[in-house]
Amino acid sequence: MMKAKNRFENSLLGRQRGVTLAELIVVMLISVMLIFVAAVGIGTFFRKYKELTAWAELQKDALDCINLIKNGVPVGSGDNMEYYGVANAMKLQLTNTTTISGTGLRITPPTDQGLETPDFAHFYLYDGVVRCTYVHHGVQVASPLYIFPKQENLDDMVVDKFLFTKVNSDQDLLAVRVELHARVKTGAGSYRAIKFQTKMVKK
Repeated sequence: MMKAKNRFENSLLGRQRGVTLAELIVVMLISVMLIFVAAVGIGTFFRKYKELTAWAELQKDALDCINLIKNGVPVGSGDNMEYYGVANAMKLQLTNTTTISGTGLRITPPTDQGLETPDFAHFYLYDGVVRCTYVHHGVQVASPLYIFPKQENLDDMVVDKFLFTKVNSDQDLLAVRVELHARVKTGAGSYRAIKFQTKMVKK
């Protein structure tokens, strides 16, 4: 009985074999290929995600810029806060009209008496950035505001065109067309661009 058992165990051990070097190499190669494919897929996903995020931020900031010009940039503080924009302007005036990539818009806010005032907000393009300088209650802001892009995005975003043109046929400027072209860096030497155009009317 003991001999039969030993023969059975020896036959089982004899049928068992280890992993050969060739099989191990094949498994390792397949594993490396799977890891490489996964890494490429993950890299592509994050690259596309970063690109789409930057493009979405560009669109949002551009729309915020247009809405700020229309509804008014906040000036003053606390109970003295006012908004200087196209919608509530007493007078509109185009500036820098000789350029083809950028013109400015000077907005004179209304006054209680309806008289002329030294206060104003001036939106213009300078060095690829939409800026705004203003005078509030006779006091000029110390340095121009960065409207679009924001200061933290200056290395990635640039405005190529910021143009105001007169729309109405009246002598006074009552309505303007705004063109805003901008782009954002999405990689080494690659950009994605937007082109917005809208009209604004003084009430």
